[in-house]
Amino acid sequence: MSRIALRIFLTIFATLVVTTVSAIGITWWLLDERQTQIERELDEGARDAAEALAAGGRSALVDWTHQQRGDEQSLLEFYVIDEWGDELLGRVRPSREPRGLMPQTPIEADSDAANSLDLPSVLLELPGSMPVLVASDGQRFLLLPNPREHRRGPFGLPDTRLPLVLIALAFTALGSLWLARTFTRPIIDLKTVADKLAGGDLTARSSQETSRRDDELGQLGVAFDHMAERLSSALLQREQLLRDVSHELRSPLTRMRVATGLLRKTSAASSDREIDRIELEIQRLDQLIADILIISRLHGEPRSLRREAVDLRALISSIAADAEFESEQRGCHIDCKLPAEPCWIHADTHWATAAIENVVRNALRYARDNGQVHIELRTQDSEYRVSISDDGPGVPADELEKIFEPFHRVERDRARSSGGTGLGLAIAARVLKAHGGRMVACNQSAPQTGLQMLMWWPKA
Repeated sequence: MSRIALRIFLTIFATLVVTTVSAIGITWWLLDERQTQIERELDEGARDAAEALAAGGRSALVDWTHQQRGDEQSLLEFYVIDEWGDELLGRVRPSREPRGLMPQTPIEADSDAANSLDLPSVLLELPGSMPVLVASDGQRFLLLPNPREHRRGPFGLPDTRLPLVLIALAFTALGSLWLARTFTRPIIDLKTVADKLAGGDLTARSSQETSRRDDELGQLGVAFDHMAERLSSALLQREQLLRDVSHELRSPLTRMRVATGLLRKTSAASSDREIDRIELEIQRLDQLIADILIISRLHGEPRSLRREAVDLRALISSIAADAEFESEQRGCHIDCKLPAEPCWIHADTHWATAAIENVVRNALRYARDNGQVHIELRTQDSEYRVSISDDGPGVPADELEKIFEPFHRVERDRARSSGGTGLGLAIAARVLKAHGGRMVACNQSAPQTGLQMLMWWPKA
């Protein structure tokens, strides 16, 4: 049997044992109290009946019987039987003699007891559980006590059972609470660690309280920490490899630039075209290396961002103006809708500019000639929503999430000369995530065509 199964079994078994023992103890105590109350009511009822008989005779005894019958708070109901065997109220005499009514110390009838009542016309005899009243004229009345079986407590439960139910519920609730906390606490701890790892915190580990448990949940915590350690090590090694390769590639690129510069001085004019092509490819390769370093830095060091108060409205306005100037040769127009008041965010100005600029340039790259790119900034609760849409061909629905992955490009655009390296949107998405925002892509609904990028920036 596993440790968790054993713990569940022992908890349930211990709860049942405690509940059973408590129920037995409460039952014994309640029965003892009930017996004591019955004895007291028997004695008091007999004396009250004797006083009524002494005060008004048979009619007064009938009135007392009516009154006692309506008393729902008492445990006993008295039947008064005369010498001819008739019950004073005409009720049917109980078919069996009541049990459990015999006092542990019977009250003996003597002259002192009768004189103590100051009732010289009535003799009260208590031979056991059925007192006898003897009037001055010799009439005898038997008081036959009968338990009120119909007495009920809250929720329709008998009075003697309700405390038992409450005790059972209390112990069951305590046992269930302890059992639930025992299992949910490490699970919540592991979920918190998983959320931190998913958010980029590679140092997150389970608490000592979880990892030191001597059951399967403790073993799961240790295995989870081991997995997180291996994952952290693998990711750090990958990031370090990207940085090392990128830095190592910078040196040959620099030498290639120097070589092309010397070649241009010594070559004929007819070869300038080939040299221009080589310089263009060197420039592209250099930009690719720079983008790889950016991706690596944003993934591994999001806390290194230099955050400050930035007016998102002014930032978008500046980016849109530059993009409008660069897109004039294609006849593209940028339609920019911005609010009148400033929109402040807490961000790194450099990276926020790079993220929005990458998305705007991507929209211009795939927009139609003489087309439009729409930029809109609006407030949504505690965030600012930036919408950037073009009128291009759009993206297949199954690739809308993949376009934010590094080096991913839509298949039909891989051979296009206008296509980039597939890192611009990845950089933008990571910048948004590092700032606590988010970014999604969706195709515009008919009759509009093209891709729409939605960016949410938290307010300052």
